[in-house]
Amino acid sequence: MKILENKFLRINIVELKKNEYEFGRFVMALKSLEESEDWPRIAGIHGNTFKPNDPGVLCPTNLDVVEKLAETGEPFYCKHSVVSFIAWHTPYIYQFELLLNKYNNCEDKSYIALPYLDLTIQTDNFDFLNEPEIDILFNNEYIKISNPLAGATYYVNGIKTDTTRNGFLNAKTKEEVLTINTVKKQLSKVLNELTYEDFSSNRVSIEKTGEQIKNTPLEVPHNTVHNVIGGEGGNMTDVSISAFDPLFWFHHCNMDRYFYNWMYYNTCHFANPLEVHQIEPETLELSQAPFFPEINHEPIDIKYGWLNNTFEFQKLSNILDLANYPYTYNKIEKQFTDEKHINFELVDIPIPMESCNIHLYLIPKNQSVNYNKEDCLAGITHWFGINRHRKHCSRCSVGRTNLQIDISDYIFKCNISNKNIGDYNIHIQAKGLLNKNMIYSMDEIIKDGHYIINNLL
Repeated sequence: MKILENKFLRINIVELKKNEYEFGRFVMALKSLEESEDWPRIAGIHGNTFKPNDPGVLCPTNLDVVEKLAETGEPFYCKHSVVSFIAWHTPYIYQFELLLNKYNNCEDKSYIALPYLDLTIQTDNFDFLNEPEIDILFNNEYIKISNPLAGATYYVNGIKTDTTRNGFLNAKTKEEVLTINTVKKQLSKVLNELTYEDFSSNRVSIEKTGEQIKNTPLEVPHNTVHNVIGGEGGNMTDVSISAFDPLFWFHHCNMDRYFYNWMYYNTCHFANPLEVHQIEPETLELSQAPFFPEINHEPIDIKYGWLNNTFEFQKLSNILDLANYPYTYNKIEKQFTDEKHINFELVDIPIPMESCNIHLYLIPKNQSVNYNKEDCLAGITHWFGINRHRKHCSRCSVGRTNLQIDISDYIFKCNISNKNIGDYNIHIQAKGLLNKNMIYSMDEIIKDGHYIINNLL
């Protein structure tokens, strides 16, 4: 494997904003893309939610056909809760980057690299991503435009509709700070995973396995950030329409940055392919539908995924040679630690009915009547999915999964151990994000699964 010379650096969108010239080119290209017919085509691939009756969409859209092509048991092309999760999104966001260059209307036609969004850097101010209007420098002139970073459009029952974003970017409440800190912890550990499968995702099973999670893969913090940005009823909170929020692309660019760095560390800086002990042979054969097998690089002539009606698709192995792509990222330094995190693990629970925030409270029994809920919040995790109250998903209906909730900080703060854990009541509550005011009880979340606390001394 060799790396192309003169690669284009994908950088933090906050840093990009400091370069008025490049930021203006990027923002205007994004605005032009959002106003084009290609916007619902590229965003529609993720959840199979294209503009109705769009003659430009040639890939299959029938739910039953897509379910089989995607090989996930879900009626979407996107890969979630399967090992191909992170690899599938690599060609996806690259095609988006090429579209930015196709719609680059600046006098300067040099390459525009997709920026990434890293919400763990809470010293950054992300307000500009939500402002309705934005001032930019474009073609040597300062102009004010409607802000394409703040939202775009998608189709609801055939009607063009503005996207919705109801979450947060800069954490303010205790719960928000806890959520971002948990994401930061998980991302700091994920580069130490030894195999692609453990790095990429937690898998959904059909049968109860009784097995516990041995790692926290990249998909877990990825899911959390989706819900953080989308909030209640936001596009980013719903798998089927999340790609219509512009922040989807910057968030996934950040996830791809971790994938790129994991590959960097596990291929001797891209000198060698992954070895058999690093990736299973059957993983390499997984379909990357609807993307064409060949990787094109010209924005005008590229064969985008929505054009693929051949039933011949890219395999996961096709995307692992990063010499095929013209971009790069700065190196993320690995952080090694022997620290064992204390996790409350939900084992073999049914797939939640919708995207939700799952809160764990450890309540001192002597305060069980009049306790401060915020003070007893021990940890939080997230499920990112679809609204199954309204949409059917074959795999979701029978699938089971494990979810870990990191409670280390709360355990250490309260000096909780195996000796005194019995002095606390355990309470779980999930807040639905796709159905207003929907609260799920502990019994509704766990059902016939169970829970266990890992590494408690």
